[in-house]
Amino acid sequence: MGAALAVGLGVILCGTALSGRAEWGSAIGLGFVLTAVPEIPTAWRPAVHTMAVRATTVMVAGTLVVSMHNAVVLATLTIAASIVGALVPGVGATAGLAVVLISIDLDRDATGPAALWPYLVGIVIVFAGWVVWFAASRLRNRGEDEPTASSAPAGAAHAVRVGVAVGLAVLMATLLPADMVGGHWLVTSVLLTIQPTQSRTGQRLAQRLSGNAVGAVIAAALLGAHPPAPVVIGLTVMLFLLAMALRPVNYTWWAITGPPVLLVISEYPGLFPWYEGAVRLAMNFAGALIVVLIVFVAPLAAPMWLRQR
Repeated sequence: MGAALAVGLGVILCGTALSGRAEWGSAIGLGFVLTAVPEIPTAWRPAVHTMAVRATTVMVAGTLVVSMHNAVVLATLTIAASIVGALVPGVGATAGLAVVLISIDLDRDATGPAALWPYLVGIVIVFAGWVVWFAASRLRNRGEDEPTASSAPAGAAHAVRVGVAVGLAVLMATLLPADMVGGHWLVTSVLLTIQPTQSRTGQRLAQRLSGNAVGAVIAAALLGAHPPAPVVIGLTVMLFLLAMALRPVNYTWWAITGPPVLLVISEYPGLFPWYEGAVRLAMNFAGALIVVLIVFVAPLAAPMWLRQR
């Protein structure tokens, strides 16, 4: 499936460039990635359900973002979406990520649902890529794939932790210099790191920090070299293929190969400065600190504080 989705991303980047509408590549690619990641189940019923939930989440988030241009309202929406994602099975970090990334990607003068059509195109390409993969797997006479474990609600305690952590990240992001590019990676770092349990959160912290350090080097090399567009597209598709193929094996691989892909898509057809990978890494470290405080330090400090009272 990873190959089919990588081809889909290549179609987006090449198609928008060849059509003379390369500026559409960012929004279409963002809708694509938000729907395709994390991995899609292989059995058809869970796959269709997963894609439908993510597609609905992305479009609802986009609709809300388009109708809200006030910074305070958007910050509140980001926190609310993160909490909803923690409570609703199948949504997860997608809700908060969609609000943050779409609000950054949209033009300031974008208004109305018409501004969201590129994201919908990206979603449709995910469905199309999955259908092609599924048809090919049936032609190879593969039986029904392994059952997919159903995701249960993480609980109110996790939702509270997510809300507090994302709220702190949003507050810290507003304190960064106004001309700084990439402050939103602080919020996405928290969303992608915090997990329902301490053990899973600790594991994700280690995976993201180690993987993103390597990913920052790859991103700096890619962005700093300023290769021609065909090379950028080819490398991005290759990295995305590796990310999708290896993510189920170990999340660290996604943490290594994902950042360059996201940085290219976010600014496509342009490229961020070479140091943007380092900025994103710094935001990840700051986000990790917030997660450690909320998930590990706060549960230890709260009982001590209550006893002193």
